[in-house]
Amino acid sequence: RGPPISAGAGVACRGMWRAVEAMLALPLMLLASRLACVDGASKRCGGRVVVGVDYYPEQWPVEDMRDDMQAIKEDLGADLIRIGEFMWHELEPEPGRFNFTLLDMVIGLAEEFKLEIMLGTPTATMPAWLHTQHPEVLLKGPDSPEGYAGATPAFGGRRQYSFNSPTYQRYVNRIVRQLAKRYAQRDSITFWQVDNELGHEGSDLDFSAQSSVAWRMWLARRYKSDIRKLNQDWGTTFWGVTYNNFDEIPLPRWTVPGGPARPNQNFRSNESPGMLLDFRRFRRDSITTYANAQVDILNDENVKGCITTNAPGGFWGKAMDHNDLFEKMDMPAYDNYPIWGGSVAAPQASRVALALDTVRGWSRTNQSGWMVAEQLIGAQGHDIIGYTPRPGQVRAWAAASLLHGATGLNFFRYRAAAFGQEEFCYGILDHTTPRGTGRKWKEAQDVYKLAKEHQQLWLEPVQAKVALIYDMENIFAWQAQPQSVEFDFESEAHRLYRPFWRQGAAVDVISAKRAMAVGGAEALAKRYGIIILPAPMVTSDALVDLLTKYVHAGGSLWVGFRADLKDERSQMRRTPSRLAALAGVEVAEIESLNPGVPEAVRSVTTGPNGDTATVGVWREGLHISTNSQVEALWRYTDDFFGALGYAAVVRKRFGEASGSEIVYIGAGIDPEALLKAAGESLERQAVPKVGLSDNPEVEHVLRKDTNGNVWHVEINHGLQAAKDAKGDTLAPFAVQMSLQTGTEV
Repeated sequence: RGPPISAGAGVACRGMWRAVEAMLALPLMLLASRLACVDGASKRCGGRVVVGVDYYPEQWPVEDMRDDMQAIKEDLGADLIRIGEFMWHELEPEPGRFNFTLLDMVIGLAEEFKLEIMLGTPTATMPAWLHTQHPEVLLKGPDSPEGYAGATPAFGGRRQYSFNSPTYQRYVNRIVRQLAKRYAQRDSITFWQVDNELGHEGSDLDFSAQSSVAWRMWLARRYKSDIRKLNQDWGTTFWGVTYNNFDEIPLPRWTVPGGPARPNQNFRSNESPGMLLDFRRFRRDSITTYANAQVDILNDENVKGCITTNAPGGFWGKAMDHNDLFEKMDMPAYDNYPIWGGSVAAPQASRVALALDTVRGWSRTNQSGWMVAEQLIGAQGHDIIGYTPRPGQVRAWAAASLLHGATGLNFFRYRAAAFGQEEFCYGILDHTTPRGTGRKWKEAQDVYKLAKEHQQLWLEPVQAKVALIYDMENIFAWQAQPQSVEFDFESEAHRLYRPFWRQGAAVDVISAKRAMAVGGAEALAKRYGIIILPAPMVTSDALVDLLTKYVHAGGSLWVGFRADLKDERSQMRRTPSRLAALAGVEVAEIESLNPGVPEAVRSVTTGPNGDTATVGVWREGLHISTNSQVEALWRYTDDFFGALGYAAVVRKRFGEASGSEIVYIGAGIDPEALLKAAGESLERQAVPKVGLSDNPEVEHVLRKDTNGNVWHVEINHGLQAAKDAKGDTLAPFAVQMSLQTGTEV
C-alpha cells in the first residue's frame, strides 16, 4: 500500500500539528490539521487592494518580457503578475535535476519594475518523464455503460493525477519544497498558489486502484473497523449486499440496474445512497489532504507570501468542500468565468453574485477578503468559443467581485497564447494587439482605477444581516439522488437568494458548520435577521434544533422543499419533517416535475387578484394544520394538489412584535413570485436594503467603508439602460457609487 508521506515538521506559529499522513485522507487527520494557527496579518493578506494579470513567460519569447513588465506596471497600472502554475517540466526537466533559470529571470525582472508576484506550485500538470516512469499515478474516471468514462486519461491534459497516489505525492512534495526553499524569503512573492483549480473538470472523482486502497482505509478508520456498523449505516441488507470485511468493499461503480449519468449528476451509480454519500466524503477528504500537504511544506519553509489556491466554478457540483480546502490557507481565491466556450449569453447577475458571496464565505473569519485569481476579459474556449463579453461588461463583473468582498483581482490573461489548448482564451491583449492599445487594455485600466480609488470601501468587510446556509454533505446526497432531472442545488439556492438580492440586501453564504459556530440561537438571531435554507434534504439533529430555537429567538427562517427528509447516513427519517411541522404544515403529497409535465400542474395562484406563477423541479402538497395560524402565500390550481386544497408556499408568524417567522417553500417556484414575501421579511427584521429596482439586471447594495461612511453602489448588468430603485437611469454596464447620509448598515 505504500508508506505514509510526511509533510515535515512545522514553524512555531503553525507548530501545533504538522505530521501529515497525506495519503490516508482520514477525518481524524483533517480535524488535527485544523488546529494549525495562521497569522494572516503577517502574510500580507489584508490591508490593501491588489490588482494584477496572469502571466505565462514560458509561452512567449523571452525578449518580450522586459517590455511586458514595464507596460504591466507603468501603463496598465497593475501591482502583480501571477506565474508558475504549469512550469513543472521547465523547473524539473529530468527527475531530480532542477533548473530555475527562467523563473529566476521572471522574478528578477518583476522586482526591477516593483511588481509583486503570485507564484503557483506547478503540480496540476506532471512532466512527461513522470507519466512515463509512473503510469500508476493516474486517476481513473467513473464507469459507465457508454462513452469514454472509466478510462485513464492520456498524457497531454491536466489534472490527470490521483489525489490518492503516494508516488505522485512524493514528487509533488519534492518540487514544492524546492520552490519554497529557493523563494520563501523573497519579499516580492506576496502570494503562493497551491496547484491549479483543484478538483476541476472531473478530477475530483477517481476510481483507480490507489483510490480503492485509500477508500477502504478511510472506511476502516471512519467506522473504527466495525463492519457491522458500516452495514447498518449503508442498509446493505437491501438487495443482500452485506459485507464481511472492508477488503470486500468496492468503489461505487456502474452496476445493474444503471445507465449513464444525467446532466445534473457528476457520476451515476445504483449503489446504496449511504455508500454514495460516504464516497463523496472520502473524495472531499482526499482532495483536502493533498492540498494540505503542500500548505504544510510552504509553512514549514516559512514562506512570506499569503497561501491560497484558485477554486474553479461549479463548486456545488463537485465531490469536495471548499470550506475544508481553505481551512489551513490564508485566504480564498476564485476563478471568475461567468461565461465559457459554448455560452450564448451572460448568466443572470444574481447567479454571479451568489457565487461571489459563497467564495467570501470560505474565509475562516470573513475579515481578510478574498482574491479573484482569474477574471476573464475576453472570449473563452478550448475548441468551441462562446459569448464575447460586451464593451464594459467585464468592468461590471469585476466591480461586482469587489462589491462582494474581493480585495484582489487578476485578469486572465495578459496576452492570449499563440499555441496550446487555450489559443482561443483571449486576454487583455489578443494575439496581434500591440501593448498599450485596444478596448480591453482600456477596460483593465478602468477596473484597476476603480479598485484603487475606492480602496477604503473594498477593504471594509461586507456586513450582511441575511445568511444563506448550506451543508456540503446535504449537497453530496442530492448529487447521488437528484430525484428530478431538473434539480440543481445551485439553482435551488439561487431561487431563494434572488428575491433578497433583487431588493439590495447583502447576503452571507456560509456553511452549516459556520452557522453552528456563531454561538447559539440567540447569537445567531442577533447576527442574522433572516436565514435561508435551500433544499435541506439531509439535516443533522443539531442544525434542526438550532434553527428551531433561532426562530423562537426572533429570527426569520426560509426553508426549501424536501426539508429534513434524511438523516446523516442518507437514510429516510421515519418521522415527519420537523421543519415543516415548525411551519405548521404536513407534506401530504409529493411530485417530481420533470420536462413535459403539463402546464396546469405547474400553475399556482395567490392573493385576492388571483396572480399566477409557475413551479418546476419539484412540488409538495402542503396541508395546513388546523388552528395553526398559517398563511398560504401560494396555492396549487390543478385537479390534483389544487383540488385537495394544498398550498405551495406558506408563512407562519409567531407574534408581530418578535419578528419570529418561518416561510416554507414547498415547490420550485419562480423567484419573482417570492419578491413580496422577501420584502416583508426584510421590513419585519429591519434589515438594511436599497429597495426593489424596476430592472432585474440592476445590482445594488449598501456598503460601509473603513471610515464608517455608507456608500450606495449600483451596477447595471444589462445590455440596455435601466432605472434604479430611485428612478435614475443607468447606462449599460454602468457602475455608480454615491455616498449616503443618515444611513446605517
